[in-house]
Amino acid sequence: MCPGLRRPDPDPLHSLHHLHLHHTRSAPEESAGGGGGGAASPGGAVALRAPVIDLSRFNPEAFPIEDWEERARQERAREMAEGVEPPPGFTSDPAPGAVGSLALTHLQLQHQHHLQLQQAGAAAASLPVPYNPMLDLHLLLERSLRLGLAGPGALLQQVGRLAGSGGAGGGEGAVVQRTVHTQVDYIHCLVPDLLAITNCVFYWGKMDRYEAERLLEGRPEGTFLLRDSAQEEYLFSVSFRRYGRSLHARIEQWNHRFSFDSHDPGVFAAHTVCGLIEHYKDPSCCMFFEPMLTNPLPRTFPFPLQHLCRAAICSTTTYDGITTLRLPKPLHAYLKEYHYKQRVRVRRLDH
Repeated sequence: MCPGLRRPDPDPLHSLHHLHLHHTRSAPEESAGGGGGGAASPGGAVALRAPVIDLSRFNPEAFPIEDWEERARQERAREMAEGVEPPPGFTSDPAPGAVGSLALTHLQLQHQHHLQLQQAGAAAASLPVPYNPMLDLHLLLERSLRLGLAGPGALLQQVGRLAGSGGAGGGEGAVVQRTVHTQVDYIHCLVPDLLAITNCVFYWGKMDRYEAERLLEGRPEGTFLLRDSAQEEYLFSVSFRRYGRSLHARIEQWNHRFSFDSHDPGVFAAHTVCGLIEHYKDPSCCMFFEPMLTNPLPRTFPFPLQHLCRAAICSTTTYDGITTLRLPKPLHAYLKEYHYKQRVRVRRLDH
């Protein structure tokens, strides 16, 4: 072996000094560790020290693992199923003599028919009334009253005859027992900013998605237009260019607030449709899955005078106020076209 590569002999004084320092540092650790780190072995070796993280002191409540976004979505789903609090002065039962006082509910039909059976001497074994599943009593009643074909008494007699014939025939027309457990109330509200929407250059009125895609073809990123939704349960939709193609998003409503996803509380919502559009004109506010509305596509035609008059009238009244206007019924229906239905509450009728 080459003498230059020979390992130097260890210095005995240096070894003793290093051993002395080692025991000097480990002695306080042993005394501090106590029973947690373990006792020293007979040979003088130091036992294992306590772990850096003491799991016995860990509090799971201080570090929740629950998904709060999912919990918020579940809470919103529960609110939408139960309905919101009714506004001041709201009554579900119309006043006597009012136009809507003839619109009986299933429970009222059930109760009246039950009284008729009692007066006829029939045995009142149970409250549920024979119900024909092929006949929607509520729709039949509303249609009959709207067309002026019969009053509630005549309709109840017709329902009784249908129920009796269904029970006698059997088979598919067999009568089943059905009990009404809930009653859902709604309020109707006009679009709050219909006049402002009509004045916007990017609002095109009635248009389907195919026509919107034809208008947006080849347009730059962020080009958009606002149009009436083709689905009856929604009022408006936006068609826009993003990711090199034309996309569409419905404007939903919940609790008098408009958004592109009313089921997710984390999605931005505005009190007006114009306020919703203004928010998404800022690209920094748009997530990758949300519409980016930076470049409006101007409308190329004027709206007819009746459309402009409707927007002006609706900006000064309410849905119920339209009924009080001394106008023909077709005009009432025309003025109420741009409205949404808000579930107010769900009443339990089990007790």
